[in-house]
Amino acid sequence: MDRLFKRLTIMTAALALLGAVACSSSSSSTASSAGGSDTGGVSATEKDFSIDLATSSAPAGSVTFNITNEGPSAHEFVIIKTDDAADALPTKDGEVEEDKLDAVDEQEDIAPSTTATLTTDLEAGSYVIICNVTGHYEAGMHTAFTVN
Repeated sequence: MDRLFKRLTIMTAALALLGAVACSSSSSSTASSAGGSDTGGVSATEKDFSIDLATSSAPAGSVTFNITNEGPSAHEFVIIKTDDAADALPTKDGEVEEDKLDAVDEQEDIAPSTTATLTTDLEAGSYVIICNVTGHYEAGMHTAFTVN
């Protein structure tokens, strides 16, 4: 019985501590400044050769992308406003021709095993997010993103 009481006491203390931590954590982000998320933005993972987003849409306004490069090479994170499909952007010599498109913002040179943050204002519409390092877009580093 004494052992059971000790276990219950430890479990109760652990749960109370967990509850205190959960209730005391706060975020300075708001839904409008974090792309519709109170967790600090849209998580993005880049690796050879894909871009994965935690969500494929956000409300119009300021959107923060929290980018993690899990690949063995450097990547870019380029946001392009377009109605074209993610895999149908114009390319030349292994790169998307950004000058022929509406490239809204970008984070260049994200080194392997590092993170970067990109905050930008986005209007409602369709976007494609790409890595425009030579050959990466054509290898599959692109994804669609919608702003409502």
